[in-house]
This record gives sequence, C-alpha cells and structure tokens, in this order.
Amino acid sequence: MRRIIGHFRRARAAFTLMEVNLAVFIMAVGVLAMVSLYPLGFRESQQSRDDVHAAITANEVLGQLTAALSSRNIKWETWRKCIDAAVDESNKGGAGAGWFSYFEKKGGNSYQVRRRGSVNDHAKSVFGKLVDAVEGATTKPSWEPDSKYAYGIVAQWGKRIVATSGQNRRCEAMNDYSRVSISFRMSRRPGALMAAPIYYTEVHFQGDYGD
Repeated sequence: MRRIIGHFRRARAAFTLMEVNLAVFIMAVGVLAMVSLYPLGFRESQQSRDDVHAAITANEVLGQLTAALSSRNIKWETWRKCIDAAVDESNKGGAGAGWFSYFEKKGGNSYQVRRRGSVNDHAKSVFGKLVDAVEGATTKPSWEPDSKYAYGIVAQWGKRIVATSGQNRRCEAMNDYSRVSISFRMSRRPGALMAAPIYYTEVHFQGDYGD
C-alpha cells in the first residue's frame, strides 16, 4: 500500500504535456518580443548617429560660411552680386522658392524630391555661390560632402519690417540686402531630407558700404 501511495506522489510531482507546451509558448512569445526590438533599436541607433553627424556637419559648413562672409574685406558690390546669385540658385527648379528647389514637378501640383546626386549638386552650387563673395581671401571655405548623405542649402535675403504710408497703413516684410540667412539640412535618404532637422544662421554685412 505504501509503495502504491509513493508511486502516485511521484507521478503527481511531474509536469504534464499541457504545462510544458504552455511554458514553451510563453517563452517563445517573450523571445519573439525581444527579437522584434532589435530592428527598432538598430534603427534608433543609426538615427542617433546620423543626427550627431548632421549637427557636426552643419556646424562645419555654416561655421565656415559665417566666418568668411563676416569678413570686413568684402566689398558691397561683391556682396550684393554673389549673395544675389546664391539666392537665385536657391530658388531654381521646383516651385521656385527656397526648399522647393530640391523638388521637381511631376505634373499638376505633384512634386518629387530629386535624386541624391542632383540634390547634392544643387547644394554644392549654392555653397559655391556664397563662397564667391569672399573675394581675395587667403583661405576660402571648402566642403566635400559625404556621398552617403543627401544635403540641402538654402540662401535667402534677410527681412526687415517696414510700415507703409497712406491711409491703409500696414507692415510689410522687405528684403534687407545687408543680411543673408543660410539654412542647412542633411539626411541619409533624399526622400527624408525635408523631415530632417534644419540648421540656420544669419550673416550681416561687415564691410564698408563705400568701397
């Protein structure tokens, strides 16, 4: 009798097939949940590295331009001519206004971001027009973009608010040709360029207007 009771006790101490299957199922769900987090973690890590790289590149590009365009040796005529050329280059293509120059019209109101090579060529062209203003400088800004990324640079004249005269007085934004605003963006994919953070600087003419 004692042997029979001991046998039943040992049998009750084991796991049933249902319990084993349930444990395997729970563990499988946990493992799959952990595995599914790896792509998200990798993407976030890559995005973090890209954001840091974008900030460093923006600081390098805009820092060079700010230092060069703030030179007191630039003549007013050269400033107006070269900055105007950079602004015109920024407004080429697309809807003809700033960041829309990085789009191409596909018909109607449909626009598509340009290919990486075309985007980067446009950005380098705007950069080159701005550098042309630093006439006679011993060292000019230089920039060789990494071809793995897409870049965008937009130059626009600064604005000042002017009150109009007459009976219906109102305030209007007019171009201030003594200032230029420069915006910079970069992204790993051209299609995501407009979603990338925008870095901005404004440079004032520091030369002599009488030169």
